Parts: sequence; C-alpha cells; structure tokens
Amino acid sequence: MNNSLGMVCALEDNNKSFDVEDFSVLFDDEEPSMEEIKETFGVFDVNNDKFIDAFELQRVICNLGLKEESDLEECKRMIKTFDCNGDGLIDFQEFVKLMEKCLC
Repeated sequence: MNNSLGMVCALEDNNKSFDVEDFSVLFDDEEPSMEEIKETFGVFDVNNDKFIDAFELQRVICNLGLKEESDLEECKRMIKTFDCNGDGLIDFQEFVKLMEKCLC
C-alpha cells in the first residue's frame, strides 16, 4: 500500500468523476497482499462495523484528495456496483472484488 493514505493525489480536477479505477492509487505498482487489502478496508470502515457505507466512502475519497466534495449519490452508485447482496453496504468480500476490478 502507498506509504500515506493521507496523500493528496493528482486527481484534483473537480469536473472529473471519481471512478473505481481511481482506487488503484492506494497501492504501489505491484499487486497488494491480502493484508494490505484488509488494512485498506479498515481505513474505509471508519466505525469498524465490518461494512463500508456511502458516508465512509465519501469521507475517504475527500480525505485522499481524489475529488473535493464528493457527491453522496455518486458514492451510493459506486457501492451499488459492487454490492452483491443489495444491502447498500460493501462488506470485505465485496471490497476484495472491487479491488480486483481496480487492479486488473
């Protein structure tokens, strides 16, 4: 994983839509280990409930500087894309699938 999840990324164009591929900035060039993926999931899962909701996703996107004032509805759409069980949340297995998609 990149040394600092608090880094400001080069994706500061407010007109640019945040995309799942943008998650690849969280990792070095090589494929992340399962431990790194777990660590990254923990960064997103602010309240430690083992799920990522739209508010948590929005917070991380903004904190990373990937998109200022990320739209909550956009975050909900991103979650819906990988939410296999339809609960409106991303669990760890769904997060792993998201990461696989991002890093391919």
